[in-house]
Amino acid sequence: MARNLSSTGRVTIFSMLHDWETGSRCILTYTTMDTGLTAVLGVLPVEGNQFEPGDLFALGGRHGFVGEWKGSHEQRCACWLACTGYGSRTVMKPGTIDVPDAGWSLDMAHAVDLDSTYYGHRRVVAGRMTLDDPTLTERAHALLERPFVAA
Repeated sequence: MARNLSSTGRVTIFSMLHDWETGSRCILTYTTMDTGLTAVLGVLPVEGNQFEPGDLFALGGRHGFVGEWKGSHEQRCACWLACTGYGSRTVMKPGTIDVPDAGWSLDMAHAVDLDSTYYGHRRVVAGRMTLDDPTLTERAHALLERPFVAA
């Protein structure tokens, strides 16, 4: 059952090619809670983007896993998400938006407690992200390279 989380803190926003076959892109956000122990990843909804991934853990499962990630499929999906978020912040690609103090809320779809610490995190939560600042949301939406046509 989904539940909402909200906080204020450093938020990293980046575009991601999430489906190689269709060339589908989305906007992902990464932040942390609990002094960094919890990784929070969210899809930032973009009106007209009919190809947004609904479940970020399922998205993680569609990507290959590095051998160091052990445990159940769910654990490995969570590790992939932690890696993606952490990596987006430590090695920012062009266009990445990194805001030191942004308000946000997450409609949390899924949470996984990790068997051990990965990228400084013990837990990963994921869902749909909403940013409190509409101007920041507009900047984030501009990260998608092409416009979407509503069906």
